[in-house]
Amino acid sequence: MDQSLDLSEEVKSFYLVRHGELKNSNKGRAPDTNDKGLNSEGVLEAELLSSFFHDLGISSIFSSPNNSAVETTDIIAKNIGEPSFFKHSGLTDKREGEWAGKTYWQIREEDAKSWEKWSKDPINFCPPGGESVRDFVSRVGRALKDIRTNYEIGEKIILSTHAGVVRAMLILALDIPVDNFFRIDVPLSSISRIDWSNSYAVVKFFSLSVTSKS
Repeated sequence: MDQSLDLSEEVKSFYLVRHGELKNSNKGRAPDTNDKGLNSEGVLEAELLSSFFHDLGISSIFSSPNNSAVETTDIIAKNIGEPSFFKHSGLTDKREGEWAGKTYWQIREEDAKSWEKWSKDPINFCPPGGESVRDFVSRVGRALKDIRTNYEIGEKIILSTHAGVVRAMLILALDIPVDNFFRIDVPLSSISRIDWSNSYAVVKFFSLSVTSKS
């Protein structure tokens, strides 16, 4: 029994899933919300992820609308017998605007002034047409509140999403400064769990990977 959660309040377990490998890898690039979905390895990883949830009695599933997350969610939902899932725009990856999909070297060469501003203040800087890390974390917080208060979600919920969203939720759950955003590593095809009541949250485990890759 976990004494840090108020047992008089309803506790919900959120399983945060990061998708697997992409057709267009974003390694070394700014995130692109228009990703091309999973490659063959990513599909296999989604199958492995689904096996983790077989006997957990999942109540509902929410997905980022990004292709990679939707494909992952669809595989998990079918394999555990869930007929449907919700797409929630608040679970989409960080919006990088004009930087989306570009390598960081490319950004540095094309937009040196903005790069310098980002280098000095990566938490509060907003890429042209995008959102800052601080605004992104706030947006994820609003999405979580909406999911918890406006949907019949049950006790065990999967949120299929992206590394940045998982980082944001961990920051919110632990109530730590947003400045820690880039200090949290979330591997591909990994699972984290946060138990949340109305007034408290406990991180039960973090970045459990279904592959041998780091």
